[in-house]
Amino acid sequence: MNQFQHFCARILRVCSRTPALFALIMCMALSACMQPASGFSAVSARPAELERRLAGPDGSVMVVAHRGCWRGTSENSVDAIEACIAAGVDMVELDVRATRDGQLVLLHDTTLDRTTNGSGPLDQMDWAEVRQLHLREGKGGDAAITQRRVPTLAQALAVARDRILINLDAKVELTDAVLALIAEHGDMDQILFKAEAPLAEVLNKAPWVGEVNFQPILREPYLADDPDGYIASYDPIRPVSFEIDVKTRAFTPVVTPLIRQRCARYWVNSLAGRIYDDEEAVTDPDRVWGALVAQGVDAIQTDYPLRLRAYLDGVEPPGFRCSQGG
Repeated sequence: MNQFQHFCARILRVCSRTPALFALIMCMALSACMQPASGFSAVSARPAELERRLAGPDGSVMVVAHRGCWRGTSENSVDAIEACIAAGVDMVELDVRATRDGQLVLLHDTTLDRTTNGSGPLDQMDWAEVRQLHLREGKGGDAAITQRRVPTLAQALAVARDRILINLDAKVELTDAVLALIAEHGDMDQILFKAEAPLAEVLNKAPWVGEVNFQPILREPYLADDPDGYIASYDPIRPVSFEIDVKTRAFTPVVTPLIRQRCARYWVNSLAGRIYDDEEAVTDPDRVWGALVAQGVDAIQTDYPLRLRAYLDGVEPPGFRCSQGG
């Protein structure tokens, strides 16, 4: 029995032994308990659903929003996270950097110029200065200045917890501080870490990596000679997914069976300028997103997460299902 059910049971016992007027009041409260019960169960089940999906392929294609759902909001903002949650996007990719005095914030670039009304390197400014700045609309540049602020990592973790998965892209060495914040504000089982480095180097910098959800980043030019060997080198830590930077369409299906036999997700970025290009996907989604799914990719990072979500909902592609515990 969960806490909500315990509460309602206590009200029921009170109803059975109190004077009529008080009992009427209490029983009205009990009636209110009964109405949202199914909704409460759905909410309480959300964390388990998120953690299950991140643990391995579940038969669906995961939509990953590059720097959040920033169209109509601002890149790497709290609103961008909220927009993704509202749209049913599976995961947000967030960039993490530190101010001069060690505050962890969401920011992609080394400088504040593109995305805020400030300027200069982030690591040369204290949080007291950065917190006064405003984010620009969308991807920034010459876009309008908004009322949104640069969020801290702690704020992002609190907003996302039990509502959407996070892929953390730490731009500098922040391991201990990031882990401490996750322990306080987030849920480790709902967060995906990634790195582009050989396993020995990963283990040297993060010996705990085998205990978290981890995704190596592997690029086709280095994989092409021995894809099985490169992917197998990470077997000791059992990654939940592999990000493959494919340079040619012919190479995409080569690694599909290698990743599937490890019960992991196959992640590809369909960003502008890549062989699978977001801008092309807007006019011909079958050639970009459809082709990826057809070749076994089941996690796609995009700057058009809402369009990708709508496309997948429309075509309902069959997916690979596997359990890490199996």
